[in-house]
Order: sequence, then structure tokens, then C-alpha cells
Amino acid sequence: MKRSFALVIIALALGACSREESQNPEPYVVDIANGERLVEAQCTGCHAPDGSGRTAEIPNLAGQPARYLESAMLAYRSGERHHAGLQDLFQRASLADLRDVAAYYASLPPVQSDSGAAGIAPEAIYAEGRQMAAACLACHGDHGFSTTPGIPNLAGQHPMYLIVATQEYANGTRNNAEKEAMLQGLDNVDIEKMAMYFAAQAPEPRDPPPFGNPVDGEAQTAVCGGCHGARGVSDDPMVPNLAAQEPHYLVEAITAYRDRERSHEDMMTHKSDAEIEDIAAFYAVQPAGPVVADDARTAEIVAKCDRCHGPTLGESSMVVPVLHGQNAEYLLRVMRQYRDGERGSSTMHKMSAGYSDRILAEIADYYATHPQSK
Repeated sequence: MKRSFALVIIALALGACSREESQNPEPYVVDIANGERLVEAQCTGCHAPDGSGRTAEIPNLAGQPARYLESAMLAYRSGERHHAGLQDLFQRASLADLRDVAAYYASLPPVQSDSGAAGIAPEAIYAEGRQMAAACLACHGDHGFSTTPGIPNLAGQHPMYLIVATQEYANGTRNNAEKEAMLQGLDNVDIEKMAMYFAAQAPEPRDPPPFGNPVDGEAQTAVCGGCHGARGVSDDPMVPNLAAQEPHYLVEAITAYRDRERSHEDMMTHKSDAEIEDIAAFYAVQPAGPVVADDARTAEIVAKCDRCHGPTLGESSMVVPVLHGQNAEYLLRVMRQYRDGERGSSTMHKMSAGYSDRILAEIADYYATHPQSK
């Protein structure tokens, strides 16, 4: 019973406060002392007296917004969150008691966490994505680095570009029956995991191809660099990287755009065959690396998260939890569930889609080691 009561308070979900409040129009004056008594009687199996989780997998409740804590408990009681034991328990609980518990935890000083401990063994970081990618490696090479003439690299490509391209192959938009058949059975989350695996791989350095002149090719790429970057490393997540790309594939692709066999208004060119070979030779020998770290800088992601989950209690007008000072392992588990579609929030899924386990672990560690302020 103690563990069941405690678990309801920790859910990252919006509750059904508005419906409850419409039935209780009169303002309720919370009784923090009653909340403390309820917590001591029911919650101490999972939560320490200071409101911290007794293990790294149990979240800290101290200093969380009362509105959020109340909404999370009500979500279980209404069945919006699925847990048979908690739903039965809180269908018999009064709204006043839930509000008192929420107010008590909100009144406690935030827990000062001094370690993240969300690290993941390197070999396990992209395990699922590697499994999804296995069928592609026969053509695209080990870890997505192609050594087969005419077959492009997937290693080091922007994840969003790979996600969109793979989805287009899977649904037939790109009119490739072989790839469409290969991708059958993969859902969007599978494709996202596979894209993150390839994005995290570093293309290997290439020797100059047996055609073209890389030095002459640099001048020929002046227009290309507007979208693909000065040396073939794009800043736009929807524009592919050309650095270290398989040179025969580049020749075929650029020629197809020139001859209108491929259609893209920004790729119209009048280059000669020799100039195209020079361009391909130049891009093929340019250094490239994994793009995950560049695409998903932790500080930038945290800044986006803080728009709703700000570090100061009450900073957000939304009914959401404060993440600063929270247990890292708990945050990592929840973020994975949102990313993988296991938790029912389309907004959170869209925000986290494309983020690797490594990036999620870094976000979790950041919040765990940066305490909340009141």
C-alpha cells in the first residue's frame, strides 16, 4: 500500500484537474499538516522524509509544483494513467487528501542531487538501432560506410534527413520496390532508432578516386556549398552531408540532376562530365564525423525543455514537473518511454524523436546535477 500510494504522485502526465475543480467551485484551503500525516503513513516505503526517492529509479517529489502533483494523482484515479492498483486506491481517496499531499511535498525544499549516474555502457547505446540497420549493411557497408561503387554512405548523415528519406522509401514515395519491401514491418520509432545509429557513425577517410581532381573540384562546389556546407558538411538537418561520400554515387546523383532524371529545382546544374567528376573527387576526400553530437547539443535541448520545465518553482504556467534536481535514472527511463511512444504524449514523442540514448542520458545527467531553485 505504501509503494502504491507513492507511485501515483510521480507520474509525468497531465491530470483531470479541470473536471474535479468544476465539481468543487469553492476554493480549498490545503492542510499541510494532514498531508504530512498521509505521507508518513503511506509514502515512506518509496520516498525518504525529505521527499527524495529512496532509489535512483524513484523520482524526487520535494519542491514539485502542487498543481502538477495533484494532476498526476488525479490522472491515475480517473484512469487516464493505467495502473489497476492505483486506480482502485485513489477512486476511494478524497480530492482534499490528494491536495494536502501535493501541498506538503510542494512545501519541502528541493532535493540537492550531487550525481547523475545515468551513464550507459557504450556498447549498449545504439543496440536497437544497430539491429534495425542490419539489413542495410550488406549494401551500404559496415556501420553504413559504403565501399561499393554507386552505393551511398549512411554513416554520418543527419538523422532527420535519414528519417524522412527512409520513411519515403518505406511508403513508396521514392518508388523503390526493393527498399520498400525491406522496410516493411518497421514503424516510425524503428526508423528513428536506425537513423540515430547511422548518424552516430563516423565515415572513414577515403583515398582520392581514380577519376577527377579534388583541387579543381573545390572551385566547382561554390554553388553547392550554399546548402551542403563549405566542405560538404551541412548545417541543415534536412540537407545531406556530402563529405566522405562514395564518389561514384556522387557522380551518378549529380549527373541525374543535371539530366533531369532527378527532380529538384535547387539542384539544376550545367556542369560537364569532367567537372562533375572533379566535384565528386573533392567531396569524397573531405573529412567527416558523426553528426549526433552536433545535431543534439545538450545545452540547446535543455534550453528548449526549460521553456516549460523551468528551474524555478512556479516559473511555468503549465501543469508540468520541474526537472532540475530530479533523479537521473528516472528521467532517462521516462524520456526513453516518450521517445519510443510508450508514454501517451504526442508532443513529447515529437520533441524527443531522433535523440539517441546517449543524448537522453546527457540531458538526464544535466538535470540531476543542476538543482531546482525556489
